[in-house]
Amino acid sequence: MMRLLYYATLFLTISHVKDAVFLFSEWKNSMVLNDAVRTFDMVFLPLIGAFFLEASHPGIVTARRLTAVVALQASFFPLFLLFPDESVVFASMAVAFTLSLITIGYVLFFSARYHEYIAANYSYYENIDVTWVRLSCMVYFLSLFAYSFAFEGTTWLSEALYNIFSLVLWTVLLIYARRHRVIKIFMTKEKKDMKIPEENHSSIRDVEASYDDRDEDIIYSDREEKIAVLLTTCMEKRRIYLNPKVTLSDIAQAIGTNRTYLSDYLNNTLNTTFYDYINTYRIKEACRIIDAMHEKGKKSMVMVAEMSGFNSKSSFNRYFTKVMGESPKSYYTSRIVDNSIANGTDKSDEEWED
Repeated sequence: MMRLLYYATLFLTISHVKDAVFLFSEWKNSMVLNDAVRTFDMVFLPLIGAFFLEASHPGIVTARRLTAVVALQASFFPLFLLFPDESVVFASMAVAFTLSLITIGYVLFFSARYHEYIAANYSYYENIDVTWVRLSCMVYFLSLFAYSFAFEGTTWLSEALYNIFSLVLWTVLLIYARRHRVIKIFMTKEKKDMKIPEENHSSIRDVEASYDDRDEDIIYSDREEKIAVLLTTCMEKRRIYLNPKVTLSDIAQAIGTNRTYLSDYLNNTLNTTFYDYINTYRIKEACRIIDAMHEKGKKSMVMVAEMSGFNSKSSFNRYFTKVMGESPKSYYTSRIVDNSIANGTDKSDEEWED
C-alpha cells in the first residue's frame, strides 16, 4: 500500500515539474502542448486508484494488473504524439473517467466488506478501519471530475486553489496511510478455500476442565450450548475482554473451538458482531470502575478506558455513549450526585478528571 502511494506521489511530482514548460511564453498558449500534457497526466489516475483499492482490499493489486491498466492509460500519450487530435484526448479522458468510476465502486464495496470483517473479528477499529480510504477516494476523484469539467475556464487563482486543496488532501492521505495497519484478509481466497474443520472435542473438554468451579454434571446437548457456556465463562471469569487487542481467533482458541463456529454463534444466535459483543463487556467494566470511584479515588478518563480494555479514549467515549445513552462524564456526575444524596454530602459540583 505504501509503495503504491510512493509511486503515485513520485508521478505527481514529475507531473508538476513538467508543467514548468508553460512558463515559456511561446508555449504558454499552445493547445497541442496543453492536450499532450492532459493526456500525460491521465496516467496518474490508475496509480492513485491502485492505492485506494489496495488499502480497501489488501492483496488485490498485483504487478501484472497494475502494469496492464497503467499501460492502457499511458498508450494514449504516444498515440497523441503521433496523431495530435482531440479525439485521442477525449478517448484518454473517457478511459480515465471510467477507471475512476470503477475504482470508486470497488472501493465502496471492498471497504464495506472490510468493515464487516473487522467487526466480526476484531475488538477495536483504531488504525485498521478503512473509512478514511472510502472518504478520501470519493473526495479525490469527485474533485478531479469537477476540475476536468471546468478545465477550459480555469484561471491562475483557480489553479492555485486546486493545488492547495490537493496538497492538503495528499497530506491527509500520507498521515492516515502511515497510521494504518493492514489486515490481510484476502476475502475471495478465504471464501473459496474455507473448510470448516471438525470441532476439537478434546480441546473443549480441556478448557472446560480448567474451570475449577464448573458444575461437572452439566451435559451439553450441542455445539451451540457448549460455546454459550464456555464463552460466558471465558468472558466473566477470565475477563479476556480486558485485552485491548483480543481477536475472534484468540477467544475461539481459548474456548477450544474454531473461529467459524464462534462467529456463527455471535452473528446468528446472539445477533451481534464480535466488536459489539466484546465492547459491551468493556462498558460494563467501565461502569463498575466509575461506580467505585467514590470509594477508591477518582481516575482519569484515559485510565478508565485502559482498565476496561479499550485501546483509545475516543473509542471508549463513542461506545460508552452508544450503549449507556450518555457520556462517561455525565455517567460519573450522576453517580456522584446519587452517592452524595445517599451519604448526605454535597459533591454534585465535583469535576471529572480529564
